Amino acid sequence: ALTIAVLMVLTRCLRMVEARAALDVQMLLTIVAALGLGRALLNSGAAHKIAESLVNLVGAEHPLLLLLTIYLLGLAFTEMVTNNAVAAILLPIAIAVAWSGGLDPRPFIIAITLAASLSFVTPIGYQTNLMVMGPGGYRPGDYLKCGLPLAVAVGITAMLLIPVWWPLRSL
Repeated sequence: ALTIAVLMVLTRCLRMVEARAALDVQMLLTIVAALGLGRALLNSGAAHKIAESLVNLVGAEHPLLLLLTIYLLGLAFTEMVTNNAVAAILLPIAIAVAWSGGLDPRPFIIAITLAASLSFVTPIGYQTNLMVMGPGGYRPGDYLKCGLPLAVAVGITAMLLIPVWWPLRSL
C-alpha cells in the first residue's frame, strides 16, 4: 500500500497535499500507542501474569475454553477500540496464555486476529461502521440487532474450525 501511495504521488495521480490529508493521524497514533502498550505488557511480565491468571481461572485442562476466553476478550475489545490496537494489546497475552497452558500459540493468534476484525455489534469499533451510520440512517441499536447474531455465528464457526486447522496440542 505504501509503495502504491508513493507511486501515485510520483506519477502525479495524487498530489502530496491530498496524500497528507488522507492520513488519519489519530488512527496512526492509536496503533503506535497500542504497539507500545503490547510491547510493555510483554517486557514487563504483565502479559505473563494476566495469562497465568486466565489459565488458573479457566483451567489448563480446558484448552478450548481458554481459546474461547481469548476470542471473547478480542471480540469485546474490538467493539471499543480499533482492531489494530486490540491485536497489538491482546497478542502478547494470547501467546502467554498458550504458553502458560502448555499449548500451541497459533490457534490463539488466529483467534485474536479474527476477533479483532469482527466489529459488527457497535458503530464505534470500526470506522466504516461510523461512516455508513449517518447516510444510512442507522441507529446504534441497529448494529446490535444485526451485528450480534452475525458475531455469534462467526464465533461459533471460529470455535469449531480454529482447533481443526490449528490444533490446540500441547507443546
